[in-house]
Amino acid sequence: MTYSRRDLSLLLPLLAARAGAQTKQPQVMSASKIYHDPQIPWEGNDEKKGREYFLGATHGGFKVEMHETTLGPGTLAHAPHKHANEEIIILAEGTLEAYFDEKTEKVEAGSVIWLASNQMHSVRNAGATPCRYYVIELRGAAA
Repeated sequence: MTYSRRDLSLLLPLLAARAGAQTKQPQVMSASKIYHDPQIPWEGNDEKKGREYFLGATHGGFKVEMHETTLGPGTLAHAPHKHANEEIIILAEGTLEAYFDEKTEKVEAGSVIWLASNQMHSVRNAGATPCRYYVIELRGAAA
């Protein structure tokens, strides 16, 4: 199928508007706030579920996102991948198997994982019970 310049001139703004609507823009977090546990909704199922506490920008324009994930026994959070953002994972309950630097290591509750920029990584529940962890993603300066 071929498209004329006119077709594209009509189509491209629509696609750009749709992409902009799907990209969640961080709000400036200018006031202190408490994120009460019962008020943060979960999405997913018993195998893998998560909830976002916030995606925002600090007064200095630094974007940060925080979410919580629960994985069922043996569940992989996602295939190994990498991205420019650094992440901090705080394991609250259970046992994880963390993969990065081409090796895996067991992680017990109460531990913290630092994931560097552009490093292949993933986590998997290595226990027989659900595991729960928090992720703080450092996204850099707001555009």
